[in-house]
Amino acid sequence: MKAVSSSVRTAKTPAGGIEYTLERKKVKNINLRVRRDGTVYVSAPSRVPVREIESFIAAKCSYIKQAQEHFRSRTEAAAKERRFAQGAAVMHLGRPMELCMVQSAAESVTAEGQRIVIALRDSSDLTRAERLYAKWLDGRCREVFTNLMREIYPQFAAMGVPFPQLKIRAMKARWGSCHYTKGMIVLNRYLIEAPLHCIAHVVAHEFCHFIYPNHSRDFYSLLDRVCPHWRSDKAELERLVVL
Repeated sequence: MKAVSSSVRTAKTPAGGIEYTLERKKVKNINLRVRRDGTVYVSAPSRVPVREIESFIAAKCSYIKQAQEHFRSRTEAAAKERRFAQGAAVMHLGRPMELCMVQSAAESVTAEGQRIVIALRDSSDLTRAERLYAKWLDGRCREVFTNLMREIYPQFAAMGVPFPQLKIRAMKARWGSCHYTKGMIVLNRYLIEAPLHCIAHVVAHEFCHFIYPNHSRDFYSLLDRVCPHWRSDKAELERLVVL
């Protein structure tokens, strides 16, 4: 169901201020959900005043805080699973890959079948291996994200959008962001763990913000047009990659 309007607000509660995204929709009741990244989403009918919505949030503040703590713990657990070690499993473009450190006079990192092979002078030097891997991964992010931007861009070039600058960051609360006044898209480094079509929906989402810098009905109409399967792509991304 498409949103009629969307805004970000902060409700005063006994547990302190709680920031939430309010979407006005054609629903019968106030609905509240805590997302995996800890953000709070509320949908409500247009007729319900904000004070009533925020009273509802205040009544649910204990649940909200517990859910946020639960997701924070899951995030920390996921970060621990990303620990670097010989034979550790990492996700790369939706596929599980095994880290393999080998001794070699020439240092390199290559993806070979279901392994990521890190060649270094001392194969037991995990600190050096992790640095090499991080540098390689940064390069892969830039290559993959830029290629997807180039594939998606022609639809937006026709709307007068200049090709944007790409920034890559490790973010804990969002997949990407659009700085439309600066002509810049920021993408989360952890997106490289997801399948290409999941990354593509994030790229399309951020491109849409150059036309509509909000989450209005017009924004989602455009996103539906340029990326018809974005809802299933988003659900798959959130299932496969924990921030």
